[in-house]
Amino acid sequence: MRINSFVLPEALKADRVVLSPEESHHLARVLRVEAGQEMTLFDGEGTRAEGVVDSVTKKEVTVRITVRETVPPPAVEITLVQAVCKPDRFEMILQKSTELGVRHIQPVVTQNASLPAGKIEKLAARGEAIIRNAAQQCGTAWLPMFHSLENQLRWGTEFFPKIGKQDVIFIGSLHPNARPFREVFQTLEKSKIKTAALLIGPEGDFTKEEVDAAVAAGAIPVTFGNQILRTETAAIFGLSVLAYELL
Repeated sequence: MRINSFVLPEALKADRVVLSPEESHHLARVLRVEAGQEMTLFDGEGTRAEGVVDSVTKKEVTVRITVRETVPPPAVEITLVQAVCKPDRFEMILQKSTELGVRHIQPVVTQNASLPAGKIEKLAARGEAIIRNAAQQCGTAWLPMFHSLENQLRWGTEFFPKIGKQDVIFIGSLHPNARPFREVFQTLEKSKIKTAALLIGPEGDFTKEEVDAAVAAGAIPVTFGNQILRTETAAIFGLSVLAYELL
């Protein structure tokens, strides 16, 4: 079994890499790695290295690097703007976003995004660890950037200026002018798209005011079919379409 482990960029420059105490404990106690076993290390910023386990103790696993490579980032930089939702669903969204090659994940609190006090902050705090674990599972060389939670979102005056100018922005909604993805992409020059954003609402959906403000800021409303999808399903569906069409 090929094992992938995340390593900080500075540490991966060395010929011998000592893995973090947490990762070393997992490898030594759970996966039972042994000296001589092959591993893949990555720094989440495009560097991937093949190596061989040099030594294993209860608290420290050392890997000798044999080959390094630089992996280019995805051809299109995709940003997922995801309204917070129940923890298990949000965790799935982070995992699948990583697998689908998203470069930025922006959690937001919208009017209908409701969680018990403290849950949202804990969810955001766990986000980076969930992303790293997903990256180790799928073998990507690039970690998505997990941005700070946006509270009390004001679309026009604060949010859209912050995420920068995207070549195209989609918002999943029941807006009367929403169209299927396939129709929208027939009108776009995909070769010119280098950045794209997808906005996904909470379990209670975006409000009409939020959708109208997003459309006024340049977002294209899209539908995901006739069925009403859960927020995690909508995120995975939408990102899969963008990965198919753009990456």
